[in-house]
Parts: sequence; C-alpha cells; structure tokens
Amino acid sequence: MRYLSFLFLLTLYACGNDGPAEAESTDAVGEQQPAMTFTSHEIMDTANTWWALTIGDVTGDGLMDAVYINNNAHGGYLAYRSGQTADGIWQETIIAEAPPTGGTFASGDLETGDMDGDGDVDVLAVKHTGEWDDAAAPAEVFWYEAPDWTPHTVGDAQGAVKDLSIADFDGDGRNDLAVLTYEKHNLRIHRSNEDGTSTMVADLTAPGLHEGMDVGDLDGDGDVDVAVNGYVFLNPGGDLKGEWAREELNARWHDQTGDWSADGTKNAVADMDGDGRPEVFVTHSERAGYPLAMYARGDDGQWTETIILDSIPAAHTLQVFDMDLDGDMDIVTGINKGRAVNLNVDHFEVMVLVNDGSGNFTEDVIAQGGIYNGRVADFEGDGDYDIFRLPEHEAKTLYLLRNETKGSK
Repeated sequence: MRYLSFLFLLTLYACGNDGPAEAESTDAVGEQQPAMTFTSHEIMDTANTWWALTIGDVTGDGLMDAVYINNNAHGGYLAYRSGQTADGIWQETIIAEAPPTGGTFASGDLETGDMDGDGDVDVLAVKHTGEWDDAAAPAEVFWYEAPDWTPHTVGDAQGAVKDLSIADFDGDGRNDLAVLTYEKHNLRIHRSNEDGTSTMVADLTAPGLHEGMDVGDLDGDGDVDVAVNGYVFLNPGGDLKGEWAREELNARWHDQTGDWSADGTKNAVADMDGDGRPEVFVTHSERAGYPLAMYARGDDGQWTETIILDSIPAAHTLQVFDMDLDGDMDIVTGINKGRAVNLNVDHFEVMVLVNDGSGNFTEDVIAQGGIYNGRVADFEGDGDYDIFRLPEHEAKTLYLLRNETKGSK
C-alpha cells in the first residue's frame, strides 16, 4: 500500500488512468528522515500578487535576482529586486512601467533567459489587463533586452498567459518561446529570428489546456518537446511548422469539470533516472485529491505512471533538483496556503522529497506556512540549490530559504 502523506485526506485519488500510462505498484514515499538544513531570510515585504515571480541573474553579478510583475491581479509594472548576501530587503529596479504598446503587464508566469545570444539574461513580459479583470482579453508577449531593457515583440496570445517556457526548439542556437493560455486551451510556439524578431510557427489547441508547462527532449530524438497539462507535444524538427504530435500522459490532468480551478496543474521535466531521457512530473495546483505523479516514456512510446504522493492539495510548486547533492534528483513541493484554506486544509508544509537513488522518496519538511510558485536556484553560486518562497498567492513577504548543504559537507 502506498504511503499516504496527508492523513487529513480520507480518500485516496480515485481517478482511473484513461490514457496509455500504467501505474506502478511500488511504494514511492517512505517515512520522514532528519531534515536538511535551510535558513530562512526575509528579502521582500511589499509583494503585490507576484504570481509571475521568477529568478535570474539579470544584473550579471553572480547573484540571482527576483524578477516579477507587480499586481498581476489587475495589471502593473515589470521589475526586479537585486540579490544580496547581506540580510535585509532587496532593492527594486523597475524595468518598465508599462508595455511598449501601452496598458499594463500581467501574467501567470514569467521567465528569464538569453534571448539574443549575447550572454546577458533578458526578461520576458506579457501585456494584459489582469487575469482577475478579464482573463479572456488578448495579450501581447515581449522580451526586454539586458542591460538597457529595450523591448522586443514576440507576438500575440489569445488570452491571459498562464505559462512561458524558453528553449531552443529548432536547434539554431537562439532561444525560442512556448506560450500557454487557457481561455482558448491554446499553446503557441514562437521561433526567434536572426534579426531579433519572432515568428509564430505552431498554434496548438487541446481539451483542457490551462496551466502547467515545462520542456525537454522527451522522446530522445535530440530536440526539445513540450509537456503541458498531462499532454506531451513532440517537436517536429526543422522549421517547427510540421505536426506537433500529441501524446497523453493521463486524462485526469485535463478532463476536469467545475469552476475556474479545473485543469490547474504544475509540470516539471527532469531526468530522474539518469538515462538521458527526462521524466514528466505533474501535480494539481488548485484542488485536493490529486496525486503527485511521475511519467516515463518507454522505447515503444508508451508512458508509465508512478505515484510519488497519493494526494497533495493545492500544490502550486513543483521543482526537481538535486537538493542534497548526492547525485539523485529530488522534488521540491508544498501547499499554497491561500488556496488550501478554501479546501478545509489546516496545515501548509513546504517539503523536499528526497530521492534515495532507487525511485523511493522520503518527505523532508523544511518549513511550515505554505509555498506558492516556489522557485529553485543556486542563489549565490556555492553549488547547492536554494528556494524562493511566497507562502501564498496574495502574500506580501518573499523568503529565501538558503540551503546549507554545501557548507555542511
């Protein structure tokens, strides 16, 4: 019998596997072991619905900075806070008060990356009125070129943007962009051109596309594919205008009904077993009663499902990194307090699921009070991975959980 990590849930997930995946019967989570050491540092105290918080060294000083859109609920400005090793609140720098075409910024996700190949970390941004104002309103996607923050247009989106993923999809050495919107269940791929412009090369729809996306070479053919909402879209290669073949991991992630919380997921792609072909990890970001699951693609193209946690409510954080530096990939997850209270949940763990190297995981609760859209990065470049933690989606305070693993070895 699988270990049930949250005893307040009286019923294990009952969703059947409607896709080609097959659940394994081995236990995936073991008894809790002594915790890794993290120290918590308050780095911001005036956050305003920073749903699109992301991390990147945009200043080029070797420290990770926090990049965000202020007031995602109703639209605001694009900014970052400069990372610092000293305790205290990080200093704000505004990249742009408004998009180049006017209006406000708002997005459910944000990313940083080198979009022009010059070695600097650039910043993505989305023009929108705010998801709480009009989620169906069209959006515009831009990237801002470091260090002077010159804006470049990527293209349009059909509504409020839920996820952005940067990758070199066509293998030409320039980063391209995947954009997910949920009002029209739409995924678009934008190829970056040599002159700095972008071209939309794929306009994909599928039932239940909403939230939760990551990228990686999932079929082992050498190019980057997209995992989203319990689907995988396989890269056609070449100019990217061919068919992005769709495979299903499990229909439970995109066949939900009910209110706005239907089909809300978090996805992560990482090579868990070291075979060179990454796995896909999925949780539900808004509801209770759904598992944390891992999917592996076989040589026959079939996906096998492993349940890591039978149920975790409002898991709006899913990151996969080697947190304890033992050579195995671990999982960072936890409960979004602001959503979980509406599900009658009264505890809000932040945890690392520690991999023992054989596919078994041990829960290591590293903090209480919740986590929303947590981001993992090596903040100061010391070789271990730290966690940026908002306790919930309307939290005012952002914390840096500094991993002391490197210092203890």
